Amino acid sequence: MKQLIAAFSLMFLVISATVLASQLNVKFAQLDTDSDGQISLFEAKQNNTRLKQFTDLDDNNDEQLSEQEFAKFKF
Repeated sequence: MKQLIAAFSLMFLVISATVLASQLNVKFAQLDTDSDGQISLFEAKQNNTRLKQFTDLDDNNDEQLSEQEFAKFKF
């Protein structure tokens, strides 16, 4: 019984991570309006919530958010 519960718990975690990743991909694609694989400062300025986090998320200070940098965004 414990193994069954553990298996279901693991399956739930995998599904949850997949759904979260899918949501991030969709949101990233929506914000990357020029489809260049990055969210520019100009694109981020379209929403104040994203703009406030932009500087913190831009690890390499190139005024672009990669998908990896965007994955740290707090909704």
